[in-house]
Amino acid sequence: MNKPSGSERLIFVGGCPRSGTTLVQNMLDSHPEIFGGPEFLHLQDVTDLRKKLRRSISVGWIDLFCSYEDLDGHLRALVQNILLPLADKHGGKFMSEKSPENILAFSELVELFPEAHFIHVVRDPRAIVSSMQDVCARAKHKNIDIPAFTATPSSRIAYTAKCFDSGFAAVKKSPDKILTVVYESLVKDPEKELKNICKFLSLEWNSQMMEPQKKKHLGEKALTTKSDEIWYDVKTYYQEPHDGNIEKWKKRLSSIQQIRISRAFKDHKELNALGYDFSLKDISWIKRFFLTIFVSVFEFGLKLYRRVLSIMGRILKKLSME
Repeated sequence: MNKPSGSERLIFVGGCPRSGTTLVQNMLDSHPEIFGGPEFLHLQDVTDLRKKLRRSISVGWIDLFCSYEDLDGHLRALVQNILLPLADKHGGKFMSEKSPENILAFSELVELFPEAHFIHVVRDPRAIVSSMQDVCARAKHKNIDIPAFTATPSSRIAYTAKCFDSGFAAVKKSPDKILTVVYESLVKDPEKELKNICKFLSLEWNSQMMEPQKKKHLGEKALTTKSDEIWYDVKTYYQEPHDGNIEKWKKRLSSIQQIRISRAFKDHKELNALGYDFSLKDISWIKRFFLTIFVSVFEFGLKLYRRVLSIMGRILKKLSME
């Protein structure tokens, strides 16, 4: 292909945290023509700013300063001027930026960077929630702040659902711009999946992508030592890709947790289409019967409790203003 320029050089990787985005990024970084940098983390802030400024333009507050097109041009230049020089420094034809929360802004990023490439990483939500649970446990053990979305079973499920909904909505809106990569398929048959990624990027396949553990990646420190190793330790970060952890969640999640997660995602059309099975067939029918009743009552009580808290908050706010 011709040498890309501007936003054509950008690859944005996103997905729910613990879904395999780091593995995908390290595999991309192992391609000779791709520089996979550390997580930038703030693309969602850029798209949030874009939304605010577009609203101000629409009501005529700042339209004399810039148009919609001017605004997008300025924001594109801002991001490109931050990201691309690092790729140039390391000889990368392409720059891959992976921050899991990118997925929450994919729809807006596609509008802002129509020439860029987007990779949407998906994994079994039970494996994601199980891994989030491990992150929470490590943070507690080290007595450091727990990432909010990992703090409780409910927050893990809710954030995972939020990421899936945002990612699949972006894919539906721009199917030709976004490639969905399924983690389980990637670790079972990495060559096939990586060749598909290269085809999407119009790049020649390179076997070095199969062995990301052999290359030093600049994104490592931020996710290991600089994060107190709650996400990865160095050994795990550079672990050779394998499919041994695909069903690890079956041993790490209790039956109640499995039922709660399955109830949350069993009717998810896109996940079902990808072949995820939420049938709970590994739990005996009688155990499943009674635990499902328990979970139903618990979730109803939880919703009622939140509703009461919300009403009380509004009442207290009203009283404080009188």
